[in-house]
Amino acid sequence: MVRKTSTSSKVKKRKEAYKRQLKADSIPSDCVNFVNKDMPAIFSDVIKMKEQFDDYKIIKDVIKKLVSKVSRLDNERNRQLQIRNKKKIEATISNEKSILKRTRQIIWFKTKYQNVLFRKKENERAIKYFRDKYHNNNDFREKQKSRIKEHILVKYHKNTNFRVKNNARASRRILNKYHTNKTFRDKVKTQSNIHILNKYHTNKTFRDKVKKQSNIHILNKYHTNKAFRDEYKERMKTQFSEKYKSNKSIRLRTIERTLNWYRNNNTSERKNLRRLYNHSRRVMKKYTIIQSHKYAAKHRNLYMDNLNRFRQIVREGPDYVCVSCQLDLFRNQVVPFFE
Repeated sequence: MVRKTSTSSKVKKRKEAYKRQLKADSIPSDCVNFVNKDMPAIFSDVIKMKEQFDDYKIIKDVIKKLVSKVSRLDNERNRQLQIRNKKKIEATISNEKSILKRTRQIIWFKTKYQNVLFRKKENERAIKYFRDKYHNNNDFREKQKSRIKEHILVKYHKNTNFRVKNNARASRRILNKYHTNKTFRDKVKTQSNIHILNKYHTNKTFRDKVKKQSNIHILNKYHTNKAFRDEYKERMKTQFSEKYKSNKSIRLRTIERTLNWYRNNNTSERKNLRRLYNHSRRVMKKYTIIQSHKYAAKHRNLYMDNLNRFRQIVREGPDYVCVSCQLDLFRNQVVPFFE
């Protein structure tokens, strides 16, 4: 960065340069050819006056240049200010014209939009323009997606009715897609299984809840569904039998548990209860046999009645013969024909 020189330093430099020039042009005092001896004094006065005049001239030139520069800068500043003011006025006028033009266009468009054909045509044109821009312009497409997503998120969090409607619509759409699209159904099942397995292994609360629900469901199904109960019993017997035969530790533990149970529960009270239970079973079995005998006698009587009725019908023998197949028929097998 160059430092600017002040006016006084400029004046001083010019004075020194002028003095050096005068010294070079002056006549030495020891010159013998110079006739007049009073001449040096007069010459020195002249030199002083000339120096003062030159100083004044230098100062005048410097001031003149400064004034010229200042006036030039001032004129330039005024010119720039006028240009700016002119531009502002032009911009204001242009803005007012554009606003007026835009207002006229809006009024015309509103008036024209009342026409059904124009409205339909304008809507189709706007939709076509938007679709073309959406498909061809990647920046516009991404911007539109982000804007719609943000708008839906804000509306979803603030508007309860919209949230309920959106959830219902999404549920219906997913259910329809789940029932109609096999690929989507398999994908959802896979994702659901992976999510549930991860949650089951990582979340202890969820794991305990699933175990509890599974136990309740199996118990309810066990008590209500006989086929499931029999299948479950058979499966558990098979599993336990395989474990009992293959795993020695389980076999020993089972034997020990059985012995302990028998040792702890084989009391007199337990024996009495077992005796009463066996007696009740015998009584129930006997009662069941008697009831079945009664039912058999009743059914036998009914059978004999039907047999006697049949014998009464077929006592006389077949009376008719079929013309086509030559089959003998009884009287009750033939419908009489009357002309």
